Amino acid sequence: MTRDEVLQHLRTARAEFDTRVEAISLASLEAVPAGFRHAPKDVIAHVNAYERLVVERLKAARQGEQTALDRDRDGWEAFNARVWLDAAELGPETVRAESARVFAELLGEVSQLADDELNSVAGVTAWIDPAWLDGHALWELIGVDCFEHYPMHFDVLEAAASEAAAAQEGGAGAGEPS
Repeated sequence: MTRDEVLQHLRTARAEFDTRVEAISLASLEAVPAGFRHAPKDVIAHVNAYERLVVERLKAARQGEQTALDRDRDGWEAFNARVWLDAAELGPETVRAESARVFAELLGEVSQLADDELNSVAGVTAWIDPAWLDGHALWELIGVDCFEHYPMHFDVLEAAASEAAAAQEGGAGAGEPS
């Protein structure tokens, strides 16, 4: 996959994610929808954490350094457990601001990659931790951690938006005869 294709996938999938986030009021970002375990603001923080890892890996590689991140050593389950715990302490304004900042950084880092770096162990990719690459092309893992990851959380965001809209409709007509 080319750099331009990766950037297009990132922008498209992230726009779909952001559209769902924007459908939820700031106050409703903290409410866990029925049938789910995490509030939308926690989901946003979770996505931020994965994008941040990609940014950290690319920045380090560009400086000729290799990362040894817990996500790559201990597995995604342990990483997620820590991220969900940390997210519980963050407010919705913080996670939304961080979301925009980290995504802009991600686009900036990916835009500096050459097509061959995304498809083989060349240039910057030679410095990427093999524990993360695990025999895959860099573009594939950017997909797994970013543009293929966002849709995994659409259901909770849609449920939160739906519940918030239902609560608003119910509140608007409270006390009126039906």
